[in-house]
Amino acid sequence: MTTNTARTGPTRGTVASGPAIAMFGLLLLAYSVNAMDRMVFPVLLPEIRAEYGFGLGESGLQATMFALGMGLTGIPAGIALARFGRKVLIVVGTIVFSVATIMTVASAGFADMLVWRVLSGVGEALQLAAIITVAAGAFPRHRGLAIGAVNMAFATGSVVGPLVAAALLTEPGAWRVPMIAFGVLGLVVAVAVVLLIPRRFSEATSERAQTHHVGGAPSILARNPMLLAVITVLFGLADFAYIGLYATYVREELGFTAGQAGLAVGLSGLAAFASPLGGYLTDRLDPRVCLGLVNVLTALAAVALFTGPPSPAWHATFSFLFGLFASSGGYVVLAGLLVKSVRPQIAGHASGLFITCVYVAAGVAGYVFSRFVDALGWTGGGLVQIAGLSLIGALLAVFLRPILFSTPERGTR
Repeated sequence: MTTNTARTGPTRGTVASGPAIAMFGLLLLAYSVNAMDRMVFPVLLPEIRAEYGFGLGESGLQATMFALGMGLTGIPAGIALARFGRKVLIVVGTIVFSVATIMTVASAGFADMLVWRVLSGVGEALQLAAIITVAAGAFPRHRGLAIGAVNMAFATGSVVGPLVAAALLTEPGAWRVPMIAFGVLGLVVAVAVVLLIPRRFSEATSERAQTHHVGGAPSILARNPMLLAVITVLFGLADFAYIGLYATYVREELGFTAGQAGLAVGLSGLAAFASPLGGYLTDRLDPRVCLGLVNVLTALAAVALFTGPPSPAWHATFSFLFGLFASSGGYVVLAGLLVKSVRPQIAGHASGLFITCVYVAAGVAGYVFSRFVDALGWTGGGLVQIAGLSLIGALLAVFLRPILFSTPERGTR
């Protein structure tokens, strides 16, 4: 008689938990620098407009074209992960967006600057797809929590970046200084990743998950990944409509000052620091319940924002809640569930699909919302696009098949 002994100790390519967390921390730093690079540009846009003579529409396009680069690169990045590995894409992505940030300051005009902004999005997509996949592979028991930490790292960079940029902007013509500083910092971090992150960590995949498929679809074209992709598109249309035009709504329709609008929007971004909580819920709850709940709560917060009293305190409160349910909830839950919905070997494909769905939607969300506002007014537009699409996402979550989600190993007796 032979005994079939499960191999449940160390997973293939993993390292001890302490060093693993430290190495993951370095990758989170790389993504925080990415956020600094991205968020510093809008802060410096008034100086850039003044020097280049860009109109408001041209400036807005420069500020958001990174989303096109991310959306177009997401799925190819997922495919490239399988061929070149996660560490390679993290390093290449970090270098691309850092060089694009530096080269932005050398732009001769609108066209070449637009190219650099798109390339910064390409670099971010490569890096983000790889880091999400590392989070899923290196921490199989806590994939959602690890992915939540990735989103929190971006929130950290988005707060630190503008503050540092403002401090470096010592005079009106010095807008190039923070751009160059963040670009160089990104290159330094890329070198650190090359030297300090071993492939046994970056390419780690649960051995048990590889050999015993307790869940997960064999293709991103299966029912669960495709349904989650649709919900992700709806989420992108709702969330980025808020991000793009909510401040305009409260200033032009409700008469808020720039400071009052900035406080409300800032609190929404602050809520992203709760992203690990969204990841924890993803690891613990039925995917239908988890995804349905965060979408319903996002819709309710949107209803409060577009139908409630024109009070700065009211909007500050519900903007924070909207950010909590959308950024810390929907974004993290969808990223985690998409990765968990497929087998470990194609987790990179799922990461890329998530990025494409979110950021292609982001690229058109503001325009679509403006059309709804023209036809229905601000309240109608907010209820239809932001609240309505969130509720549709909650309804679609009911049709997920929980049995097909990968179950991380829990150890053995």
